[in-house]
Amino acid sequence: MSALLPSSGLQPVTDRYQFQLVTNCNQLNYLRPFLCVGFVTIELLSGCRPSTPAQVAAPKEIYTTSYHLTVPQDHKALLILFPCFSCDGADTRAESKIPAEAAANGIAVMTMDINHRIILSDEEVNGLIDSIDSAVKAHRLDARNTFIGGFSSGGNVSMLLAKALLKSQEPPVKLKGAFVVDSPIDLQHLYTAAQRQLERRNTPDYRAEPEWVVAFLDSALGDPTTHMDAYEARSPLLNSERNLTALKELPIRFYTEPDTAWWRTNRGDTYEEMNASALERIHATLRRMGNDQAEFITTEGRGIQHGNRHPHAWSIVDEAELVQWMERLSEPQ
Repeated sequence: MSALLPSSGLQPVTDRYQFQLVTNCNQLNYLRPFLCVGFVTIELLSGCRPSTPAQVAAPKEIYTTSYHLTVPQDHKALLILFPCFSCDGADTRAESKIPAEAAANGIAVMTMDINHRIILSDEEVNGLIDSIDSAVKAHRLDARNTFIGGFSSGGNVSMLLAKALLKSQEPPVKLKGAFVVDSPIDLQHLYTAAQRQLERRNTPDYRAEPEWVVAFLDSALGDPTTHMDAYEARSPLLNSERNLTALKELPIRFYTEPDTAWWRTNRGDTYEEMNASALERIHATLRRMGNDQAEFITTEGRGIQHGNRHPHAWSIVDEAELVQWMERLSEPQ
């Protein structure tokens, strides 16, 4: 991420009228006929002003090899953010206004450096929870109101962590809400969309990503048509009630900017191949399951990635409104 000193009083203003020092603002009406309209009145009024509030201490900044932590004085909540596939915490802070807005409103922010993940092993999930637990204890963080969010593949990590925390008997934080920003959380959908993209994409620049997706998922989970149980177990979120059970009562937000014209022009993708399509279906399933705090939030014209127009970006999130959402969900300290 001067003050006016109050007046100490007045000396007599004329030889004809001798007054004592003004010590009560209520005397102002009595004295007004005897005062010149200019400087003396201003001095009297300034004596009635409240003193300037003390300056708030700057947030504490803590850097480690796995995260950057901003801790405001007397913080009231904790926000944990995960970056995109090829990004880190520094990129999150550069591309998103969320960390600065949250810290300015008394929320501690941990921007994580973990990346290059769309799934996590059980060992990685447990290691991540241990890392957060250590940070909470080492820096005396108030984790009674904790929120988790991530952009792109960072949303995948966020959802896997959220589900693990909700299932834990003794979680190191009290999770109050989670959100993802245009994330490929449904790996079955991701696999199918990548196959469709490969069928029509001839340019090497546009084939690299779907080729990697299919190869990685084939190796890690298999083809979803024959290995659906693996996708049920390992996908961050899947459009099935069994996969979503842990999130049935968690306030959760799905942010996306479904600019179909941009995706069609720049990638040749249809809506069915976009992350927005999978997020919309998962949101609908959660609502059917009774989660009335699940939100599907679409935006228009907000996406800017590294200075260029791109609907897949941190910037689609209204950071001030997001902070208000966290404040509404937080318990008073």
